[in-house]
Amino acid sequence: MVPAKFHNQYRQNQISTSSQGKLILMMYEGAIRFSKMAIAGMTEGDLSKKGLYIQKTHDIVNELSLALNMEKGGEVARKLESLYQFILRQLTLANIKSDKKALESVVRVLTPLYEAWNQLLSVTETPEEPPQQPGKVKPFVSRC
Repeated sequence: MVPAKFHNQYRQNQISTSSQGKLILMMYEGAIRFSKMAIAGMTEGDLSKKGLYIQKTHDIVNELSLALNMEKGGEVARKLESLYQFILRQLTLANIKSDKKALESVVRVLTPLYEAWNQLLSVTETPEEPPQQPGKVKPFVSRC
């Protein structure tokens, strides 16, 4: 079980050194993955798997909701809060009634949110050096 220990440590380091935007992406990824695992649990008739992964998804979405800054976020934060509350209700419905369609709706809401955050982060990340123009060669400078 040593590799699992190192994997967990690596994951912990990745989380503690990530930017806030990357953490949000990781949370969306986890919520989507756990929702799909809960759907698989329902399909397999495994109630404990279903319940475990619905709870994990619920915890992530709840954290996303609690992290919203309504003052700074304005209308976007209010709309996200509405979506998060919808998702939490769907998760409760899915858990109580073993409603696969409720979980599928959770995935349908989370996926475009993940994609939007991913696109936002890829646009806002600035490269350290501007790309060179074709045909121009960067001069060599010794730093010794």
